Amino acid sequence: MINKVNPHEARVDFSFNREVFFIIAGGIIGAMVMAIPLTFFSTGRSHAYDLTWIVFGHIVGVHSPISSAIIAGMTIHIVVGISIGIISGIFLYKTNILNISKPSNGLKYGLFVGILVYLIFSIPVQHFVLNLEFRHILVHNNSNNNINNNNSSNSNNNNSIIFSNFQVFSILYSIFINLLFGITLGLSPSFLSIKFGARYRCPSCDISFSRIDILQTHLLFVHTDDYDKHQTTNRKRIVILGGGFGGVTVLKKLQTHFQTDVSVDIAMVSKDNYLLFTPMLHEIASGMIETRHIVTPIREFCNRSRFYCATVKNIDLEKKKVSIRSSTSSVSALAEIIGGSSINLSTTATNFLESKTRSHLYYDYLVIALGSETKFFGMSDIQQNAFTIKTINDAINLRNHIIYLLEQADQLLLSALPTADVDNTYGYIDNAKTLAELQKKILTFVIAGGGFAGVETAGEINDFIRDSVKEYYHNIESNNIRVIIVHSGDRLLPEMSKELAEFALERLHKSGIEIILNQLVIGATPNTVSLKDGTIMPTKTIIWSGGVAPSSLLTGISCEHDHKSGRIIVDKYLELSNYKEVYALGDCAHIIDPNSGDPYPPTAQHAIREGAVVANNIIASIEGRLGDRKTFDYKTKGMMASIGKRTGIGNLLGIEVQGILAWLIWRGYYLVHLPTFQKKIRVLADWILDIFFKRDVTMLKTLIEEEEKAKEVKNSDHHRHNYNT
Repeated sequence: MINKVNPHEARVDFSFNREVFFIIAGGIIGAMVMAIPLTFFSTGRSHAYDLTWIVFGHIVGVHSPISSAIIAGMTIHIVVGISIGIISGIFLYKTNILNISKPSNGLKYGLFVGILVYLIFSIPVQHFVLNLEFRHILVHNNSNNNINNNNSSNSNNNNSIIFSNFQVFSILYSIFINLLFGITLGLSPSFLSIKFGARYRCPSCDISFSRIDILQTHLLFVHTDDYDKHQTTNRKRIVILGGGFGGVTVLKKLQTHFQTDVSVDIAMVSKDNYLLFTPMLHEIASGMIETRHIVTPIREFCNRSRFYCATVKNIDLEKKKVSIRSSTSSVSALAEIIGGSSINLSTTATNFLESKTRSHLYYDYLVIALGSETKFFGMSDIQQNAFTIKTINDAINLRNHIIYLLEQADQLLLSALPTADVDNTYGYIDNAKTLAELQKKILTFVIAGGGFAGVETAGEINDFIRDSVKEYYHNIESNNIRVIIVHSGDRLLPEMSKELAEFALERLHKSGIEIILNQLVIGATPNTVSLKDGTIMPTKTIIWSGGVAPSSLLTGISCEHDHKSGRIIVDKYLELSNYKEVYALGDCAHIIDPNSGDPYPPTAQHAIREGAVVANNIIASIEGRLGDRKTFDYKTKGMMASIGKRTGIGNLLGIEVQGILAWLIWRGYYLVHLPTFQKKIRVLADWILDIFFKRDVTMLKTLIEEEEKAKEVKNSDHHRHNYNT
């Protein structure tokens, strides 16, 4: 039940620095706008516009040369505009009337500021400062002209007439200029605020709007006694499940279209509170890019919608209900907050806390974009012992594990050195050989899967390991490093052409990576990996990239699924055939290419285009324009892969590229598609710094690792206590 809220309540959700900046920008634009008509209006007159700049320059003490006075005058003109902008911005902030996001209010405010500036600032300054300086300069100029023309007898009369005419002109001129400045000062921040600025937030729904009048309409529409009537007749509830590329694309387009339509409610549900830019995930594993630089908070996109950081527990298509559970709260966590323990809580208290972590969302339109999870084909031993490269935690854990093994391998041979109390005859050499074999085992890295994820991960960690050994780990022999790709097919990268796949194979071999084709990984232990032909390879690192599958949650909902992949089958509008107004896209959807008859691949570029189509079709459905719905018919623009050491391969619009050119295109393409300008700058800086500096081998423990370590210490203390007892 949504709480009733006073329609006059409004909470302004904005950055003070940003909003004042908009006002300052309005002041600068206003100053520039003032200069334009002045320049054209003064053309051909008896006094040039540069006279104003000269006067301003004289006021601040710059008299010669004239060019310096003009520059000083222009500078003071801009400074005054900025100062007025700062004062106006602080005034709006302190009085809590920052409602200029509505253009009509911005216009009214601009006229008010223009008149106020003219009355308080322009009249005194014009009368007591500017006019005196203007008169002085005019008298001086005309005196010089009269001397040159030998006509000094009429100079005083001429000066009086000129200055009298100038006074009348300057008054009208000043009124016009100040009003022009004020209007510009009001309208410019208004449009900037609508586009980039303040959000007026409903205190109950946690939804923000770009204009305060839309928020007030929302409060009247939703939080009054007439709410139930509107709820059953006009209210449209859209729920988006999944914070990946597809889900965020749908969210952004719906928010843009329904920004001023309070009858549409949008909610986003994601188990993580960030959007992960997965194409660069392997560079997190190598440390080339900082972890936070490829993740963007989803709340940054949720300006017109509510966000739930929660896990989807159930989807009831019949009742149009989604059950969710908070990703950040649990019964035990809440129990600790209130000073107790979940073990000691009563059943009533436990049920109460449980209810606080769960909730239900009802929808009129549902978007399922829950992505996929790693598929192990029922091999639980591999699931238990292998690393994956699917999430940000996967990349961090893999990086920490690699550095840990490098540290361990580097110190192995040191333990084999003879000491003063150990005789060489006791087998030091044999011991050294054994430790060398152990070092080779530790430094064997097996990647299962030769698709994009496997090849890019192998290339990146191979470079990272070999560069780190060269710079830091001098007790490791490079010959002991083995990076192996095991692939079930007869060539790598089956999505690419045979020529590009062969080029990739050649470059990977050249960089020291071993390739095993036509082979399957069928088992694993903490110290070995087993292949289908019976080969058992000693290794401490197995990286699984053998495929993905939809979430187990989706396989249980009552809709049509593809028998082979388990994905949800949708029609050409990306809608479930048996449940209209329910859409699926991305990795979890089985979408047929109308041109080839094959399903579209689960890639980011497809998910983004699918999201645009879903958003368009929801908008058309809500507005009753079913004829404007779009079908999904997308031709892949190309595919690219980075294979290590500034080398890549790609197929762009049918044109094949390879080598450093493909690598540069790969980087440029993904850099452009990072979701925010801030992330683009940060990733670009990481790439540039990587050119000039060594690899970073800092091993950072994750929260999970810290918790596991604490549990081990606790268990150790417990066993020690029992032993002593």
